[in-house]
Amino acid sequence: MTALPTVKKIAGFLLVSIFLFTACKVTLLSAYDEVTDKTLSEMQQSTTTFFVKHETNPGSQDLSYTNSLPFYEGLRVKSRTVRIRNNAIEKNKIMINMLDLLDENITLMDSLHKQKPNGLLSKSDVTLLKSAFETQYTAMFKFIMALKARAKAQ
Repeated sequence: MTALPTVKKIAGFLLVSIFLFTACKVTLLSAYDEVTDKTLSEMQQSTTTFFVKHETNPGSQDLSYTNSLPFYEGLRVKSRTVRIRNNAIEKNKIMINMLDLLDENITLMDSLHKQKPNGLLSKSDVTLLKSAFETQYTAMFKFIMALKARAKAQ
C-alpha cells in the first residue's frame, strides 16, 4: 500500500522538475555540442527500449530489478560522463542543471524499481515513469535543437 504514494511522489517530483526547466527564460546560452546531442539520443533510445520491453512483456522476470542493473548503470555512466563534458563548456548552466535532474530521476527510478517486492515495475509505474522521462528528454532536445539552430544561423 505504500508503493503508490512513493510512485506519486516520484512522478510529482519529475513533473515539477520538468516544469521548472521548461519555464526557464534563457539569457546566456552555451554553444551547441554534438557529443551531448548524440549521448542524450543514445540515453533516450535506451530508456525508450526499457519502457517498451516493460509494456510488451509485463511481469517477465527478464525485467526484474536485478536483470535491469546494467540498464541503470549504463544510464548513470552516460549521464555523469556527459555532465563532466558539459562542465567544461562555458555558459552552460542550463544544460548542467538538466543533466543533474536527469541523473536524479534515473536514481529515483532505480530506487523505485529496487523497492518492489517482486523486483518488477507495475504497469502504472511504467506509465508514469515513461511519461515523465519522455517529457524530460523532449525538453532537453528542444534546448539542444535551439542551440543547434542558433549555431547554424551564425
